[in-house]
Amino acid sequence: MKRLDSGGVGNLIATFTAIIAIAGLIYQSHSTRKQVKLQNFIEYTKRYQEIILNFPENINEQSFSFDAMSQEDKNKTMRYMRAYFDLCFEEFILHEKKFIDNDLWSIWSSGMEVAFSKSAFKQAWATIRNDTKFGSGFKIFVENKVELH
Repeated sequence: MKRLDSGGVGNLIATFTAIIAIAGLIYQSHSTRKQVKLQNFIEYTKRYQEIILNFPENINEQSFSFDAMSQEDKNKTMRYMRAYFDLCFEEFILHEKKFIDNDLWSIWSSGMEVAFSKSAFKQAWATIRNDTKFGSGFKIFVENKVELH
């Protein structure tokens, strides 16, 4: 049986130490990525909640109409509608650039689909799509969900 000399033992220890260090870095990188994803999710959820809390109570009713609102209430609601569509656009771009995974995108896009099916969001989009440039990819995405006809 061959014995390891002191140089061989040193190399073995160095290799083992390097493997442990690499494993630690991989674990740390994975943990950091999870933490960043969680922070982003929390931030976007906070922004979404702020927008939704500023919508009128009847925003989800199919009978909702901007025409029935005072100009002041209509302006406020449209500001928040614009903020909502901006938020959706950011989420869309994050997914396109692969900064968010398909699981998170599935949650967000499902929520958008529900919102876009409602009368208030259809009415708002009819205005917003004409005076805001989001890019053709997002516009097609929204148009497929909104179904204005």
